[in-house]
Amino acid sequence: MTGIRYNTDAQGHKTEVIIDLKKHGEIVEDILDALLIEERRNEESIPFEEFVEQLKAEGKFDE
Repeated sequence: MTGIRYNTDAQGHKTEVIIDLKKHGEIVEDILDALLIEERRNEESIPFEEFVEQLKAEGKFDE
């Protein structure tokens, strides 16, 4: 695949990937979004309205 290169260790195992962001930038953003979602999967959530109220109380949200 063009625009993608791999770095390998001494045994020839792939250890890193270099991606041409001009060519594949949108895909990389999608991958990073998916990783972030997976990382936060088990975090506690709060209702949206409660979140907005917290922002207002901290002076970070104006209607």
